[in-house]
Amino acid sequence: MEVGIRFVRPDEAEQLRAVERDAGERFRSVGLAEIADNEPTSEAFLAAISKHGIALCAVDEADRPVGFLLAGRLDEAFHVYELSVATAWGGRGIGKRLIAAIAEEARERGAPSLTLATFRDVPWNRPYYERLGFVEVLPDDWTPAFHLLHAAERLSGLPVERRVFMRKEIS
Repeated sequence: MEVGIRFVRPDEAEQLRAVERDAGERFRSVGLAEIADNEPTSEAFLAAISKHGIALCAVDEADRPVGFLLAGRLDEAFHVYELSVATAWGGRGIGKRLIAAIAEEARERGAPSLTLATFRDVPWNRPYYERLGFVEVLPDDWTPAFHLLHAAERLSGLPVERRVFMRKEIS
């Protein structure tokens, strides 16, 4: 099946939330049931990203979202806040295509890099992003924005000792 990449439409919030819920279920297998149990991205945040950032989705042949990526300006980069692919669509390079699409869009908007926060020890997180050219940003090199994100993750109950910030240069 052919998968296309396009911008998210305003009426797709519930479809994206369903993709995120489905993708989150994988985290149960690595001791992170709290990720699977978390409420998915809010409609308000999706709307804010669509208005002020970049919201891309991967769609099937019927134009239904099967994956998505949300990013917004953070410092000088575009920060990937969420990347989710429905379980049934995993292993087909959809995440890689979404990262390539956001890199191109960010480059066109003058950003020199992409950043993200992810789990250091989950196979489809840090090792995956390393294969896509991301490198760890060590705590001594964190910007104030990274410190704020880290604090927000701690407050939300994420196991921050398992988290890592990463950057990919794109220009």
